Amino acid sequence: MPRLDHAAFETDDPDSTAAFYERIFGARVVKAEGHPVMAYVDNTGFAFHERRGPGDHTAVRVSAEERAEIKHRLDQAGIESEERDHEIAVGLFFRDPEGRLLEAITYASGDDPRNQP
Repeated sequence: MPRLDHAAFETDDPDSTAAFYERIFGARVVKAEGHPVMAYVDNTGFAFHERRGPGDHTAVRVSAEERAEIKHRLDQAGIESEERDHEIAVGLFFRDPEGRLLEAITYASGDDPRNQP
């Protein structure tokens, strides 16, 4: 079932920003080479990217089948989308009618969020 996976933001200092979320929310911070710094509050994440990254967006976690159905619906509606391979996951990016960037994300390992403790 689709659920909110993460909200992503570009920042000048991803480490410092994630540390703030750790101090204030008790977030679990996860860093992996080549990926944003993640701050997890339970199973929902905040992704902090360097500037000029993928852009601020909201991601919904879906299965591969759900992502394919979303792609089909977008195509049928004439809405542009772009699939990006994140190595640990595949994201389908598109914009809502107000221009907000959304991502339907599927983790290669099923339910990754950086392998919860």
